[in-house]
Amino acid sequence: MQALASSTVAHTKPIPRSDDRVRGGSSRSSLSVLPTNCALFEGHLDIETLGGAGFASQFQSAAPDNQGSDSSNDSVWDLSAYNGIEVDLGAGDGKLYTITLKDEESQDKRDDGREKAGISWEADFRASKGFKGRIGEEVVGNKVWIPWYVLKPTYRGKEKGDRGGIKPDQIRKIGLMMRSFFGTQHGDFRLELRSIMARYHSSEVADLTVNVQR
Repeated sequence: MQALASSTVAHTKPIPRSDDRVRGGSSRSSLSVLPTNCALFEGHLDIETLGGAGFASQFQSAAPDNQGSDSSNDSVWDLSAYNGIEVDLGAGDGKLYTITLKDEESQDKRDDGREKAGISWEADFRASKGFKGRIGEEVVGNKVWIPWYVLKPTYRGKEKGDRGGIKPDQIRKIGLMMRSFFGTQHGDFRLELRSIMARYHSSEVADLTVNVQR
């Protein structure tokens, strides 16, 4: 298996965020490290400013500077030896989250230097509500298994059905997102994250997909 994100990453690299403020919204997010050795993804999802829409996200890039600015072929994770992503969660809030992956780099840049929106591969999962463990204790995780075939190609949150399948040998970014799902959720959110791993699972662990919304 290959670790793509964990609490250690939050100690060693700046984690870029991509909130709806880039489109004039008011949502915010952060990623920090807890004493339980979990990463904490939290923030506030605002849906008033953009009329029912809203999103807040953090992402990890395969590029050396974690900013996605290196476009060389070396700036990818080759995950072709694995058949999916395993997300190991700590405490959740019962809300619906989205894991996103990008397997291609945008060819165009905005005036401010950021990449223009491109195709993302996404899967939604609901985090179990409640807190497990106490400060200083290792949090008992809740694992979500996301096979490659579950990931859906989307463009700005809308599904694109003509993209074939994700290219696991060309993964450039992986992220965690809280979004409004067209006004169905909003307000404060809080999710503990132990790790995100690329793994090879047999059909014997198919029950791990129960939290994935398909």
